[in-house]
Amino acid sequence: MSTRKLRRPGVAILAVGALAALGACSGGTGAGGGDEDVTLTFAWWGDASRAERYEKAIDLYEDKNPHVTVQSSYASFADYWTARNTEAASGSLPDVFQMDVTYLSQYGGTGQVAPLDEFVEDGTIDISTFPETVMPAAKVDGKLVGIPTSTGGIANFFNTGLMKELGVDVPEGDLTWDEYDAVLSQVGKAGADHDPQVSGSTQYTQIWTVFEIWLAQQGKSLYTADGALGFTEADLTAWWERATPLFEDDGFIDPKRQEQLNGADVLGSGVTASELSFYNFLVRFSEGSAGGEFTMTLPPADDAGNRGLYLKPSLELSMSANSEHPEEAAKFIDFIANDPEVSKEFGLSRGAPISQPALDALETEGLDQQILEYWEQLSEVAGDTPPPPPEGAGAVEVEFTRIAQDIGFGSTSLDDGVREFFSIAPGMLG
Repeated sequence: MSTRKLRRPGVAILAVGALAALGACSGGTGAGGGDEDVTLTFAWWGDASRAERYEKAIDLYEDKNPHVTVQSSYASFADYWTARNTEAASGSLPDVFQMDVTYLSQYGGTGQVAPLDEFVEDGTIDISTFPETVMPAAKVDGKLVGIPTSTGGIANFFNTGLMKELGVDVPEGDLTWDEYDAVLSQVGKAGADHDPQVSGSTQYTQIWTVFEIWLAQQGKSLYTADGALGFTEADLTAWWERATPLFEDDGFIDPKRQEQLNGADVLGSGVTASELSFYNFLVRFSEGSAGGEFTMTLPPADDAGNRGLYLKPSLELSMSANSEHPEEAAKFIDFIANDPEVSKEFGLSRGAPISQPALDALETEGLDQQILEYWEQLSEVAGDTPPPPPEGAGAVEVEFTRIAQDIGFGSTSLDDGVREFFSIAPGMLG
């Protein structure tokens, strides 16, 4: 198998002061100052595979900083934020916790997390190699409140072996939305008598991030600059009504059937042949119960010159405003983001590292190389990353998904669903 060193393709990096440059010379060592015993709490969302990698990273940090003990915990995405909301209400957030840009304003705009600018300025946290097009999405009210560890983005996955088995051509190159829907319908029809039955895809119209891409292609956005919804009822109707013909011909998997899979990845289980999802999920899909080989292409776009794509700052790390050990917490954040050995433990499972030293540490082969090649393709067409969404955006996304699923189940009509969303969502935004 071939291997190669990684290099970020042609992006500008942040210029920082001399102190931060000094920090870059020693960044990633995690060396702690002083001998006082310290216990840090650290929480993240993810699965057992991510937990294993984080535990190895923690072991590395504790070996280099024997006076520090890191107590860790993790949960599924939904359960994770339920726990963080409870802790935020009582002022007991973990010293360091994984942050998603959707919740950044909720926590950063209410003083729940500590600004990290001083730790960047004194060199404790090194962001000197982070792409400047991404970092505005880590700031709230001009203050840096999250440190990304990677950059994510959406890919269009196709199970090549399954599609060939069904006699459906695997798409190559650009697809319009209508062309993509036609492929999903083809799969649904060809897979009707397959064992197990194969549908085209999960219901992509319920995915907020995919809706964001489509909106950007129409010259619109999820939110306006002043924090209101950036789209109309007509926009949402046009998006959600794409699902109607796809449910009719198994272009989308029947949600009742999907529910019976008890949370298993439908693509990894071989009951769908395509999915719009984050590119670093390639490993998860490939290691699913059905196995298989996958290709990744850019998401559909009616105009290849206007793809609506950007690099999302992913798996950000924030610090509780109530941490009793802010210096040690900052050192730990820098270690997870920049240390080459940590990067080797994670590979590309969390996406392409945002730190150049972390990226340089990797030699890729197999699935990691495939992920890297897609990330490079995405990076070439990605626009500037938008600022964090307003407070309440997480709750809006939950309602969007819930109502879209209700439409899929047939428990509400398209028109009623659109009206319900617009009666609820504006009031959730702070």
